[in-house]
Amino acid sequence: MLDVDGVVVNGRQEDGRSWATDIERDLGVAPDRLQAVFFAPHWADIVTGRKDLLDVLEACLPALSPTVTAQAFIDYWFERDSCVDEAILAECDELRRRGLRIFLATNQEHMRARHLMDRLALGKHVDGMVYSAQIAAQKPQQAFFDAAAMSSGSAPEDIVLVDDTKANVEAALEAGWQALHWSKGSSLLDLLENSQIGQAPSRPGG
Repeated sequence: MLDVDGVVVNGRQEDGRSWATDIERDLGVAPDRLQAVFFAPHWADIVTGRKDLLDVLEACLPALSPTVTAQAFIDYWFERDSCVDEAILAECDELRRRGLRIFLATNQEHMRARHLMDRLALGKHVDGMVYSAQIAAQKPQQAFFDAAAMSSGSAPEDIVLVDDTKANVEAALEAGWQALHWSKGSSLLDLLENSQIGQAPSRPGG
């Protein structure tokens, strides 16, 4: 179970910085206002599927930048938050060849979850995705780990979470999973091999 943001996807293509780094220059949206008007009051509900991203943006954007549509904002966000670590995807392919199943386990709303799997083609490298809006719970809530285990069809002790957020790693361990803390620039294969967990025999025939 791989986290997405901070592990598989790391900000902007050109420099890895936050997708919102230049949002005031490009869209006229002040980051502090975006936090106060959109993220702080609404994001927890959006990312757990209780509110719709487009609907909330359509309600919030007039107070942030009257000329920017909700879809234009989303397009800007998703396009810039898209620096995929191809080395990790190659390691996912190798682990799957060895017989492991790989899932993405991530806090996402529905639109970006589809964007990650289809537009960024992460779906070609994993066996599925478990995301917060889909199961109405987010990491590090216990309910996320319970639902993710059920969705994968695996026993908790057979699941390994790789995540860059220590609170999520700790919560996974409390849920009976195995868990590893990810640091930028790490190798997924090395991390698993050094920990001696998450190993699986090769499939018959290589």
